[in-house]
Amino acid sequence: MNTIIDKANHFKYSSLEYVDSDDIRAPIICINNDESIFFYCKEEGKAKIYWAVNLKDIFLRGLDKTIDIITKGDSIRNIVLEFIPEDYIPDMEKQGFTIISEWIDYWIDSLVEVKLKQSDSLIIRRIREDEYQLVSDITISCRNYSRGFMGETPEWMREWNESENSNIFVAEINGETVGMCCVNLYGFDSEKGIVLWLREIAVKPNYHSQRIGLNLMAYAINWGKSQGAVRSFLACDAQNEKAIKLYERIGYVRMTGRGQINMGKTLY
Repeated sequence: MNTIIDKANHFKYSSLEYVDSDDIRAPIICINNDESIFFYCKEEGKAKIYWAVNLKDIFLRGLDKTIDIITKGDSIRNIVLEFIPEDYIPDMEKQGFTIISEWIDYWIDSLVEVKLKQSDSLIIRRIREDEYQLVSDITISCRNYSRGFMGETPEWMREWNESENSNIFVAEINGETVGMCCVNLYGFDSEKGIVLWLREIAVKPNYHSQRIGLNLMAYAINWGKSQGAVRSFLACDAQNEKAIKLYERIGYVRMTGRGQINMGKTLY
């Protein structure tokens, strides 16, 4: 798999730029030649198609062939592709695809200016190993509150929490775990300084509008600053207006241009 991923990075357009072999589960290779790469993995009843090409026409032909292989070989209802170039969108819409999410980058260039205080009434702490299922359930309870967000598995939670420079923090009220936040530190060798990445924030729906998400972000940012982070990054779907207002209030600034465009299609 590493060979295919390395090869994909030499194409002009690719959905594999930020993927490593550990992210790929049981790939089914459809095309692997000098013009394009297409393969898919089955995830919870859908097929996630990974791809790499230099030209749009080759992409469209490769996509048609991949869909044909999927429909003949598997009982798959939905297909998803990520990192779609903007000028590919009209042709894909003609084939029945729609944009399912568009992740926009938001940055704080200087955490020194950010002053956030966590509420004393809320306990925030590191996740325990016996809580991966519990925290997974919190994310799943928030499915579709943000376009394209489906939650995470307990296995994903464990892998994230046990990865280098990554943590999961949970919020607790009266002994009940009601929210979570995934964070990561990177950019240790960057001249601009260490970056705090807020990967995911989720709060049980019946605890929304109680500033729990804000408190989790305050804790995460203050923790990041204590670890030497001087900048912070997160990504948010372009239509998640409620979350965007919160992020901008804290000091995150949207990057210009289109974000990561992801498209999907229902086959039947």
